[in-house]
Amino acid sequence: MYWDDYTVYAILLNQLSLMQKILLIEDDTGIITPLSLYIEQSGYTIVVCQSGATALELFTTEKPTLVVLDINLPGKNGIEICEEIRAISETPIIILSARESEDDKVMLLGLWADDYVSKPFSPRELMARIATILKRIESRKKIKISKILTLGNITIDVKNFTVEIAGIGIKLTKTEFAILEYFAKNIDSVIKRESLMKDIIGYDNYVYDRTIDTHVKNLRKKIGNSVEIETIRGIGYRIHIV
Repeated sequence: MYWDDYTVYAILLNQLSLMQKILLIEDDTGIITPLSLYIEQSGYTIVVCQSGATALELFTTEKPTLVVLDINLPGKNGIEICEEIRAISETPIIILSARESEDDKVMLLGLWADDYVSKPFSPRELMARIATILKRIESRKKIKISKILTLGNITIDVKNFTVEIAGIGIKLTKTEFAILEYFAKNIDSVIKRESLMKDIIGYDNYVYDRTIDTHVKNLRKKIGNSVEIETIRGIGYRIHIV
């Protein structure tokens, strides 16, 4: 039997996606059934959890590539689960929520969630978000040459996701860490807010500018006077070593 190059490529792509497992933590069967089918048809392995009480145990057992997490769950809510997962893993998390306020989105993304999708949502859009996040993670793995970055007296361990200021460790959220790493690689350059939104969060327009502004504001408080984060109104930021 003869297979052309396109067929071979399709088979390899499908095999790659089958190695990627999606954990769907959701209790609404009206969402679970069609979304599970859509995820499977996209070539991923799907594992479903319908209770917040067993979510962390299933996460630890299954070791998924990515988590799709609803906020309103029986037993334990999605916010608690998100915090518990982040305490032990960097696995990407996409939040599903009917909460529409800007403050909720900023708060949830600040909990180390990688993305936020409002209900009702399009399964096709969610799959695009999943693919984008996984692709971005793989790209970052390939381009990380230096595992240790310095920014003044700040030491950034890219591999272990730790930050120290003058030898003292500080705790950052995943997004804050990514922004600080981005700043360290672009010292004295004008960093556009749009670039941060696209390169850090992964999309151009789906979140408000305030999302990035809030993360930068929190980052300023945590790093203190170690580095000056200059705001360039209407454009973005510039980093200066103090």
